[in-house]
Amino acid sequence: MDLSNQIVKEKLLNENSELELNSQEIIDDPSIVNTNNVSFQLSFEEKDLDKQAPLIPKKEENLINQQLLDGLSNKELKEIISHIQLRRDSPALINIDQMASVLNDASPELAAEILRGIDWAHASQIIAKIRDRSAVGNLYRLSPGAEGLMKAEVVGLRSEWPISHALSVLRKSGLNSPDLQNLFVVDKGGLLLGSIDLPDLVFSDPRKHVRDVMSINTVSVELGTDREKCARLMETHGLRAIPVVNNSGVLQGVISIEELVQVAEDEATEDMFKMVGMSIQDRVIGPLKSSFKRRLPWLAINLGTVLLAGFVLSLFSSSLTRFSVLAIFLPVVMGQAGIAGTQTLTLVVRSLALGDITTSDTRKILIREGILALIQGFCVTVLLFGVVLLWKSELFLALLVATAMLLNLFVAAAGGVLVPIAMKYFKMDPASSSAVVVTTMTDIAGIVVYLGLANLMVAYI
Repeated sequence: MDLSNQIVKEKLLNENSELELNSQEIIDDPSIVNTNNVSFQLSFEEKDLDKQAPLIPKKEENLINQQLLDGLSNKELKEIISHIQLRRDSPALINIDQMASVLNDASPELAAEILRGIDWAHASQIIAKIRDRSAVGNLYRLSPGAEGLMKAEVVGLRSEWPISHALSVLRKSGLNSPDLQNLFVVDKGGLLLGSIDLPDLVFSDPRKHVRDVMSINTVSVELGTDREKCARLMETHGLRAIPVVNNSGVLQGVISIEELVQVAEDEATEDMFKMVGMSIQDRVIGPLKSSFKRRLPWLAINLGTVLLAGFVLSLFSSSLTRFSVLAIFLPVVMGQAGIAGTQTLTLVVRSLALGDITTSDTRKILIREGILALIQGFCVTVLLFGVVLLWKSELFLALLVATAMLLNLFVAAAGGVLVPIAMKYFKMDPASSSAVVVTTMTDIAGIVVYLGLANLMVAYI
C-alpha cells in the first residue's frame, strides 16, 4: 500500500509539472500573491484516455480509489492538492464533478477542510454533489478559525516595486473594484510587510517605491485565530479587512468585514438560542423528532429547578396556611427579581462574548450592578409599598413585600454577574445554561427572604 501511495503522489506531481510550466508567466510576475489555498482544479488533460474503453470496471475503480485515499494521511492529500496549479489557457474554475468525486471518498472533516480553501460559490456546488453533504456542510459552516472566513484571493504588491509598475500590474490584472479595496505589501517570499490604500498608491509620485508609501502598522491574525477575536480586532481598529498570515508571517488570505457581519449575526443567534435551551438548528417548519430531542433535556432540567423551588416553598407551608395573604405577593417578589437577573445576565454574557470584560473585572461589575440594583430597587419598592398599602391597608405587610423585593433584587444582580463569569472561568459557555441557574437562584432566594421575613414579622401581620 505504501508503494501504491508513492506512485499516485509521484504521478500527480509529475503531471502537474507541465501545468506549472504553462503558468510560469503568471507565477513569475504575480499581481496577486499565490497561496496554497487559491482556487484549483483536478482536471488533467486525459482526452485520449477518455476515448478508450476503461481498463478497470467502475465499481472496482471506486474501491481502489477508496483504498488509496485511506492510505494517504490528511497532510499528504492536502500536499498533493496544494501542488495543483491552474493552466494558463484554462478558465479559472474548479471542476465541480471531479472534485465532488474525489471528496466523496474522503472523510467529512478532510472534505470540509479542503473546501474552506475554495470560494463559497464553488464550494457550495461541490457540497451539493457529495453523498454526505449534511455532515460536510455543517463542518464547513462551523469552521472555528480565521481560515474558515478568509478569502485566499488577496492582492499583495512587492515592496521593491516602483509605484508606476505596481499600478501597471493592477491595471493588467483584470481585478474588479472590490478586489482592489484591500491592498497589502509583501516581500519576495510573501512575508507581510504592511498595507496601502489605492488612493495613496494612485496619487503618489510614480518614481517612488511601494515601501515608501505603505503603512507598516498593519494588524493581522494567524491561521486558526478565533473568529470572535478577528471580529473584535476589526471593530477595535475600525478595519474593513484584516490579513491572515501563517506562523511565519507569510500572507495567506484576507477576511472582509462582510464575512464577519454574518459571523456576528450567527453568534448572536446561537447565544440567544442557547439561553433558552434550544439549538440554532431548530426551525419552525422542520422535523419534529430533532426538535423534540434538542428541547426535551432542557425542559427536564427546568422541571428539576422548579421542583427544587417547590420543595423550598413547602418548608414554609405552615406560614402560608396561617397567613394566606402572603401568597398573593410571592409571585411579584420572584418575578421582578427574575426579570432583573435576566437583564444583568444578558448584558454580562454579551460583554464576555465581545471581550469587553474578563473575569478580572468581576469586582468592578459587582459594585456597578449592586449600585444599579439599589437605585432600581428603591424606585420599584416605593411603588410596590404604596400599592400594597392602598390595596390591603396593612403597613407591615407592605413593608415586608417591599423589603423582600429589594433584597431579592440584590440577589438577582449578584447572580447575573457571578454565574456567567464563573462559567467562563471554568471554560464553559456562559450562554448555555446561565439563564436557568439565575432564575432558580432568584426563585429560591425570593421564597426564603420573603417567607423568612414573614416568620420574623408574624406578630405584626
